[in-house]
Amino acid sequence: MNTVIADFEKRVREIDVYFRHLEAIEEKDGKLSVPTARGRVLRPMDPALVKVLKANMFLLLYNLVESSVRQSLVEVFDTITAESMPYADASDHVKMIWLSKGHRKFKDRSAEQIFQALASLAQDIVKIEFGDGVIAGGNLDGRKIRELSHIYGFSSTVHRNAKDGTKLFQVKKHRNDLAHGLVSFSECGRNYTVSDLRQAKHEVVIYLRGILRNISRYLEQKKFRVQNA
Repeated sequence: MNTVIADFEKRVREIDVYFRHLEAIEEKDGKLSVPTARGRVLRPMDPALVKVLKANMFLLLYNLVESSVRQSLVEVFDTITAESMPYADASDHVKMIWLSKGHRKFKDRSAEQIFQALASLAQDIVKIEFGDGVIAGGNLDGRKIRELSHIYGFSSTVHRNAKDGTKLFQVKKHRNDLAHGLVSFSECGRNYTVSDLRQAKHEVVIYLRGILRNISRYLEQKKFRVQNA
């Protein structure tokens, strides 16, 4: 998870750089230095462009959400598979994942064949792969992440300042509206102040940082195994 967390923090720094420029433009009356025939002149930022820059914050934040969760789950799948763990030693969460996504011994088989499969199941090695169906693009918010935590068995408890990830729904909605052309960037950005975006960024980053910490702990403590195995 160290690589996943390092990539997350890198993306957070990129968002912080972008946001500082947005703050300078709106809150500190930043201006453009434009070259002319007589040198350079300072001109105010076009209000329409400022709205576009605000709306783009939602794309940056959603990119952070999806990349972080996707990379984390890939790490979970790879770690479990690398463990070469027999089915009997897997946690109930992992058993359910394996049976639902990766095991085909019970599909279109006779009763005798299923009986034989069950007899050998305890010693079968759990191998699971991250697939396209694990995360559908554009659907990640706090509710979905809590659902994933229930499926995989990691904690969804985060710092109270994250407010349980409520801002992730707002981020997801605006990202999807922009991606699907339901609203223009200017229409989306005009409804938010820099202060609004600062709060959204703050809560999203705290929430994701907490979730990544929980997944890291889940892997370090091998919570994917029966704890007395």
